[in-house]
Amino acid sequence: MSLTENVIHMLRGTSFGRVLRHRNFVLLETMGWFATTGVWFYRIGIGWLTWELTHSGAWLGFISLAEAAPAILLSPIAGAYTDRFDRLVMGRIIQILMVLLTAALAALTILDLVNIWILLAFSLLHGIVASFWAPVRHAIVANVVPREDLTPAVAIHSMLFNVARFLGPALAVPIIALWGIGYAFAVNAIGYFAYLIVLYMITLIYPDERNERHGGIVSDVKDGLIYAFTHPALKHLFLIVIVASIFLRAYSELLAGIADSMFGQQAEGFAMLVSVTGLGAIGGAIWISFLTHSRRVLQAFHISLALGLVFLTIFAATNIFWVGVASSAVLGFALTAMNISAQVMFQTSVKGVMRGRVMSFWSIVARAGPAIGAVIVGEAGTWLGFQAPLLGTVLLTAVVAAYVYGKRREIENGLDRDIPTGVVAVPTAEASPETALPMEKRPAE
Repeated sequence: MSLTENVIHMLRGTSFGRVLRHRNFVLLETMGWFATTGVWFYRIGIGWLTWELTHSGAWLGFISLAEAAPAILLSPIAGAYTDRFDRLVMGRIIQILMVLLTAALAALTILDLVNIWILLAFSLLHGIVASFWAPVRHAIVANVVPREDLTPAVAIHSMLFNVARFLGPALAVPIIALWGIGYAFAVNAIGYFAYLIVLYMITLIYPDERNERHGGIVSDVKDGLIYAFTHPALKHLFLIVIVASIFLRAYSELLAGIADSMFGQQAEGFAMLVSVTGLGAIGGAIWISFLTHSRRVLQAFHISLALGLVFLTIFAATNIFWVGVASSAVLGFALTAMNISAQVMFQTSVKGVMRGRVMSFWSIVARAGPAIGAVIVGEAGTWLGFQAPLLGTVLLTAVVAAYVYGKRREIENGLDRDIPTGVVAVPTAEASPETALPMEKRPAE
């Protein structure tokens, strides 16, 4: 048997190999990767365009917050709708709106009609639409794979996101240099359109139970909040994830300004910092994908959080660009491993009927947290430079991390302990060629 055949044979028996047997997951993630690569064209473009227009760390924070702020108000409502209605239909409508918005921004930028206020308005509109997409995107992963393959599915989803984060900026820079930022936005619009097509090609064959309550949306949101913040494990995880998102991850929203003011770099240096963060994140995703018990996942969460604290300290304390690059790579590894391990614990412990709402709260924290932190650190950075505020964020996060670490036994006892890794079911007549690969089976009703 050749080396290639040995590798393929080995992979088939791993969690990675099993999850890739699911047709809907493979289609969703393959085109999702292309769309996410386009998103990084957008993020590089909007960050650098903001810096070019203002040269202000505070404006970088405000643009980021304008996109993230709607998540605070709208994501819980979106989560409630995600638990009530067809997630695929919601996803299709949202992607159509994304295509229209990014195409309009691309056209205005190419025509040189954009100023900082127009950019702020588009960021706000993009944030409103994205608020409805986030809970759908997170919940849908659990609807295209069986529960025993959920851990590697979440890890692969994140790994592909970070491959895009690694390649996207590297590809965006030459396009921006040759043709301008508007064409980077155009690539983003094309990515959203491709993803829209896939949403018409897949089927959710592992659906969650729908919320059949006839109460109002506000009541549904309230029920979700009570569930999430009284759950014996999730309440502590939410606390540290909120704090880490606001303070530990704020630096990632300020990299355009940090690259210039701390390291004396231009767009190429900014893109390199983003890219190596994505490269490190791939390693973090691979690590978590092989963990199959909640205790190991929880341990990985604490280890990666500690690594993040150490290397953000190094990143903030240096003016040497290559030290910053190396620190960014480790930060990508650590913060991604922390994010995936937390998400695995959420996804495997939450009730299916609550999944959309709980993951909408997760989306608020993941998107709005760094933006809020960016406004705080960016404003402080205007007066003090970026280094002192970043070191302050490390100290604040470390205090809360120590408290949550003290609750690790309570968290462990509250988690769904076994994240199954059983063999994928043998096909039956219930699995059709249109909805599944030969080894995929729809669960019993």
